[in-house]
Amino acid sequence: MPRRICNDRHPWRCRSLSGPHANRLFADCLSIMPFMWRVLVLALLFVPSMTWAQDDPGLLGISLRNKVQIGGQLPAVIVTPQVSVKKLTVQLTPQAKGRSVNLRSGAIRRGQNKALSWKQPVGKQAWNAVFKVHYGHGKKGNFTIQFETTVYPKIASKITKDNVNLEERYLTVMLNQPAQKVDIQVMGDNGEIIHERSEEFEGNESGTELRVPWEQPDGVGVLKINLRVWSQFGFWVGTEITPFEVEIPHEEVVFAFGKSDIQSTEEHKLEATMALVSAKLKRFGGLVKLQLYIAGYTDTVGSRGSNQGLSDKRARAIALWFKRKGISVPIYFQGFGEDGLAVRTPDETKEARNRRALYVLSANSPATQAAIPRKQWKRL
Repeated sequence: MPRRICNDRHPWRCRSLSGPHANRLFADCLSIMPFMWRVLVLALLFVPSMTWAQDDPGLLGISLRNKVQIGGQLPAVIVTPQVSVKKLTVQLTPQAKGRSVNLRSGAIRRGQNKALSWKQPVGKQAWNAVFKVHYGHGKKGNFTIQFETTVYPKIASKITKDNVNLEERYLTVMLNQPAQKVDIQVMGDNGEIIHERSEEFEGNESGTELRVPWEQPDGVGVLKINLRVWSQFGFWVGTEITPFEVEIPHEEVVFAFGKSDIQSTEEHKLEATMALVSAKLKRFGGLVKLQLYIAGYTDTVGSRGSNQGLSDKRARAIALWFKRKGISVPIYFQGFGEDGLAVRTPDETKEARNRRALYVLSANSPATQAAIPRKQWKRL
């Protein structure tokens, strides 16, 4: 190996020699040099070269927080270096349209977690990330990685009473993030938990309709259902549904033609209905907050407009009667006129079975069905 041989009087004046003579002369030079110069020369010979480290994301211990929801944590590059870091910069450049992001950090201890985060709107973004790192031991690193980040809207589920099928014992729910599982707990109308389990879902996209079944003993109805819907990213949203409703059997009140006044001869029918309503409130009122809904209907004699108005007035008259007699729960009413006929008939057909009312005790507005085609309930 070539040696740099120095003048004994001026050690910084050196020349290169090779071979055995060089080794001997090199030793001779060291022997005549002052002590401090010998130390300096040996130190320079063994100083490590300042080179760029190659492909060292592993040395930085890089991980990603790349799936977040708006309003929560920000997307981030997380480093947990195996050696100390003096300085780190990361330049994020979108692979499609968008603005670049520059991330910086000062000193990071070995084993320390350091999150470099940035703001991103809802949606998906693919990045080219250029890392430049100065390690504590003097080496430098320069490398590029690619990754995607997704910011989801705040987790929300879409479920109402209309999504519950009590007869077939299942409900449907949709989540605005890919769903992982649904925890379901069903309380029976006996006040006891009759079903509790988790339903797992894999490989679905945001907005997928999920079907969640339950089991219940014969003779026991469903009072309320508690759900906790989890996304694949650990977020969840809780919902309580109270599909419980009970239709009150009754004898129909007969009104004078075109009138909405309740005749005294018909009040005994309402008194019998009120006794049933009071009994149901006593049984279930302690388990769930109930309301009384009253719907009115006509046959097809007369115009649709006049029948709509008449049915609305009759439903309100019945609601007022119950309130004056002491029913303390909230009371709602709505007229449906010729809509929701119990018996289909041609226009201008007298049909007593279509001139009727419907009484429902429920925790919220009754589910949309043939007899209740719309929800425009008015509260007294």
